[in-house]
Amino acid sequence: MNEYKIDVLIVDSDPLSLKHTKEIMESNPSVSVINCVATSDHAILELIKNSPDIVFIEYPITGNAGNELIKFIQSKLTGTRVVFLSDTKEHAYAAIRSGIFNYLLKPVTQKEIEKLITKIQLSKQLSLHERINQIIEKTNGETRLKFQTTRGYLLINPEEIMYCKSEGIYTELFLTNNRVELCYLFLSKLDEILRKYNFMRISRSCMINLKYLRKVYRDNNTIVLSTDGKEYEVKGSKPAIRILSKPDSE
Repeated sequence: MNEYKIDVLIVDSDPLSLKHTKEIMESNPSVSVINCVATSDHAILELIKNSPDIVFIEYPITGNAGNELIKFIQSKLTGTRVVFLSDTKEHAYAAIRSGIFNYLLKPVTQKEIEKLITKIQLSKQLSLHERINQIIEKTNGETRLKFQTTRGYLLINPEEIMYCKSEGIYTELFLTNNRVELCYLFLSKLDEILRKYNFMRISRSCMINLKYLRKVYRDNNTIVLSTDGKEYEVKGSKPAIRILSKPDSE
């Protein structure tokens, strides 16, 4: 999986609490940078120099610039996630009023941190996906599709896709160059995108490019696709097989 590294700032005046949170962060391979300060005043200076993905802030905030710190992040660092750390739940309402919805009790646990980092990574992936543009792009009159894959992003002409097969939370894209890519889209979503490019859903788990259809076997519900002299067999549902078996004149 293409993993996005996370930069962290911890703002905590309690040395033991700060040490505990930092050690959990250091044990997570997804975290690349960890900066620590004791007060909101120092935190603002740190934020001016860096733009962390997550800021853990002791609450109530120590220092003279608590409100300014939150406003600075919310207005200038819109991609930064703020997490309040507190010894008690009684300040949770105040956090929500400040627009902070991540509220953890000290001492934080490794499971809570891992869950939060996973959310941040997904958010980074989605925002990058939006910046690169939505799914379809045209270049020199050629239709190209953009798909997020396990290795990054794939720009591809739909004619290069022979068939798609659902694989859990991924969909495998079987390409004409004898290559396979894992795509972060459910098959139902791909169906919406590809159906206008001569693709057909032949089962709950498989969709084919009709351009490469060569043979249909009704006795075992098998469909044969072919390109560059190579044949590929996929299974279809009985209704799909019946449709594909009909003569063109029918």
